[in-house]
Amino acid sequence: DGMEVLQVTATDKDESLDPHIPVIFKVLTESATFDIDVNGIIWTKTKLDYESQNNYTLNISLSDGNSADYATVFIRVTDVNDNSPVFGVASTTINILENVPVGTTLINVSATDVDEGFNGFVVYALKGGEGKTDIDSSGLILLEKELDRETQGFYNLTVIASDQGQPVLSTALNLTVIVDDVNDNPPVFNSSSYEVSVFEDEVLGRTLLTVSATDLDVGANALVKYRIVSQHPSTSLPMFLVNLTTGQLSLSEQLDYETTKQFEVEVEASDGGQPSLSATTLVVLHVLDINDNPPEFNQAAYDVSVFENIQKGSPIYTFSITDKDEAGSRRTRPIQHPCRSS
Repeated sequence: DGMEVLQVTATDKDESLDPHIPVIFKVLTESATFDIDVNGIIWTKTKLDYESQNNYTLNISLSDGNSADYATVFIRVTDVNDNSPVFGVASTTINILENVPVGTTLINVSATDVDEGFNGFVVYALKGGEGKTDIDSSGLILLEKELDRETQGFYNLTVIASDQGQPVLSTALNLTVIVDDVNDNPPVFNSSSYEVSVFEDEVLGRTLLTVSATDLDVGANALVKYRIVSQHPSTSLPMFLVNLTTGQLSLSEQLDYETTKQFEVEVEASDGGQPSLSATTLVVLHVLDINDNPPEFNQAAYDVSVFENIQKGSPIYTFSITDKDEAGSRRTRPIQHPCRSS
């Protein structure tokens, strides 16, 4: 149904209009949008839209069949709040490195409203983000507090854009902020030191123990590799090997209890970040004796003089015998165990 716009009136300078003579009104321009009835009332034929066209110039005519007159009607459309704000962003997922400084702009989510005046004035509100983000009057979302991916890897935000019309019209935009990892965590060993006892005849290449470190980062930043940093006491050839990826420690040279009874090996774990971060742990290896040395006389030959009248059972000579092995050497394999940090 059309809406009444205004009523025009007609008069005759000579005499009053004869009510018996029909008067015909016509809209000559903008007739697709407006019409005029026999009473001179101008009506809308279609719905007006301020944002499409806000001014019309109507030429109308009046005729009694013998003569005609013409008039121009200027119609200005006033705005009503019939449009909600519209966001300009297309993506609703953004990625940000966890080490970006406070104050960094994460994204611009400005919205526009085609209405006029207060009906088109947009203000913003931000929900979610747990106090890490805020939004300014222009629609920029800013970082308010430092991020830490290891604490929280993503945030769900809701931006509400509202105009100032009556009633207020609003539009909501949901955003997901994904916090990307940086290499800010070094590997951490599950023990500050390890201790193991090994028989001196241990097979080369067999795993003695496994050191293990974890890294809270992700991807290459969390890829841990192991290497031996130092060995004490040092030897001409390294006594131990550590697997680059598994942390399994094994012998590369044969042990000898009679030469060295204890080794201290420093093992490093490093991640694959740029730059790489690392940590070290100490492995204490106790070498256990086995009975691998025979007793030995203190000399190869003895010249002993004995009186002929010595009584039966009397001692003739006392021999000195030594053995490089420890007393009570035995072949029971020990239990391996790490030394936990207190």
